[in-house]
Amino acid sequence: MLKHLLIHILINKTLVNTYNSDMKKIFNKNIIIIVLTFLIPGLIAFIIRDSFSTYKLLARPRLSPPGIIFPIVWNILYLLMSISVILVKEKDRNNLKIYYIQIILNALWSPIFFVLKNYLLALIELNILLITVLFMFYKFCRESKVSGYLLIPYLIWLIYAMYLNYYVYLYN
Repeated sequence: MLKHLLIHILINKTLVNTYNSDMKKIFNKNIIIIVLTFLIPGLIAFIIRDSFSTYKLLARPRLSPPGIIFPIVWNILYLLMSISVILVKEKDRNNLKIYYIQIILNALWSPIFFVLKNYLLALIELNILLITVLFMFYKFCRESKVSGYLLIPYLIWLIYAMYLNYYVYLYN
């Protein structure tokens, strides 16, 4: 009886350790996704940070927010995007690919707009980003409704960004 109890404890301990090990791997992968989501655009923003001051000099629409709003909104959106992809990453490997493609497209917009001051190219790039995010939204919704719903604020913000970018293109 004691022998069976010891075997039972050893087996369960092994199962618990395996479970804990698997959970640590999942946790670490999720942390990597979150870090990369903030790091990729954040690094580019840091590199071109001196160029952001030009935004104040541009003709902007009446519905243009103060500059302080942008980092707040983007941090919230990056967190929502991260959670969204974490919910669907295991269901289809392509989900992570499309996610990182849109993160890179997202990060590329700032240098085009602020450094190159090519507002038309930035608008075209923003359209490509929006189409990519719409495709991602469609894919993620098919896997998890919650994942898709988490992307809705991002889609709304991108449409708003297109409005701002279009105005800047027309009047600058």
